[in-house]
Amino acid sequence: MAARGLASWLLGSGLLGVVLVSTTASAAPIELVEQRGQYLLFDDVDGSVEGADWFSRDGFLAGYAQVEAGLLAVHPDDSQFIVVYTTWTLPAGIGAFFQSVANDVQGIGFAHIAAEDPVIPAEFFDDTPDSQVQGMLHMNRWTQYLGSDDGGVDEGVISLIFGQELGHAWGSFVYFDQGMGAGWETTMLGRADAHWSFYLDSGGSPMQGHPWADNGDGTFTASKPEVFLYSDLDLYLMGLLPADEVAPWFLLEDPSSCVDAASGDGVCAPPDAFRFEADTYTIDATRRDITIDDVLAVEGLRVPAWPDAPDEFDVSFVLVKRPDEVLSYDELAALDVIIERTIELFELQTRGLGRVVNRTVGTPPLPPDDTGGDETVDGSGGTADATGDAEGSGDGGSTAAGDDDGGGCGCRAEGSGPGQRLPWLLALLALRPRRSRVA
Repeated sequence: MAARGLASWLLGSGLLGVVLVSTTASAAPIELVEQRGQYLLFDDVDGSVEGADWFSRDGFLAGYAQVEAGLLAVHPDDSQFIVVYTTWTLPAGIGAFFQSVANDVQGIGFAHIAAEDPVIPAEFFDDTPDSQVQGMLHMNRWTQYLGSDDGGVDEGVISLIFGQELGHAWGSFVYFDQGMGAGWETTMLGRADAHWSFYLDSGGSPMQGHPWADNGDGTFTASKPEVFLYSDLDLYLMGLLPADEVAPWFLLEDPSSCVDAASGDGVCAPPDAFRFEADTYTIDATRRDITIDDVLAVEGLRVPAWPDAPDEFDVSFVLVKRPDEVLSYDELAALDVIIERTIELFELQTRGLGRVVNRTVGTPPLPPDDTGGDETVDGSGGTADATGDAEGSGDGGSTAAGDDDGGGCGCRAEGSGPGQRLPWLLALLALRPRRSRVA
């Protein structure tokens, strides 16, 4: 989400007391270590990326400059988005974040978020005039996308965090007006005015809200999706669906008698909440139907709109590590699988209407033979004996994925920890089929 979302969340959490090391004019760009199958591996040579103050304008631009400069020194300027994974964790409570660095799209509510975001200077702007980049996704420590100790990737976490962070390039910021004298209304919005309200029927969107079922008796029940899918409204804001194909949706007002089946305490969640404890959440509420015309009454039509808006998004994926860290072949291959599945899931999330084009696909190094022990990549691009901490020094745990995602919105996460043994991923790399586009 927008960085303003994160700053607001941090302020409410008392976490703005965390002091981050500011990058300086002498900061150095990240340096390429090697090409992987799905991404480029870089060293944060002087710690200016790890230590960046991402949630102020000057701090973000200084940290981002080291990422962009290092990438463009070895890779063409061919991406609208840079996705950054790291081997360290963002400050406690932050699962990931998105920050726009340029916007020229009208009709998506960007004027509202620009007024609050500490990094965005105006509704229309370009902080990257020397490149085509429009935004950066900081995905936090890469291990949060692994599944349980049984192996695999966590598709729920991936679809939530990547789906939300990339979705923050266009939402969720819009207001609506139903012409009933109330004027512009913001009640579709929840946390930091950059996510959907807990009580919005979003169909299980990564932008939050829930898939609310109308029980026909004045009660409504939300359930937890296994994979988060964009709503019609999300797809319209992304430029992937025409306005006349956006089905009506609803907002639940005056919630009461809220029952989180795991607790049953009757206390209703605030609109800026997201997760609930049990598998379902049932409430009494008044249903308010909303249409795309109610949004257009405030925002006007999206420009460019479908079918003139892009439906393919060029993305560069990078993993940034500390220079003294060593990563095993299995670990490096694990992120290849995570990224490939992320791209496949995005196509599913958009119903095949949108596609991520990975511009950092390459030929990875061959796996080490089994005669000399497990080899690991060191900061000079060579190999080293894997006798130390595979995660490097100084970072003991992984930020879990989940409760919110991130995106300038500093999403919090709950959930899965890193897997330590990854040979199953090597098998997946060799055996996984290519998915066709979703019809």
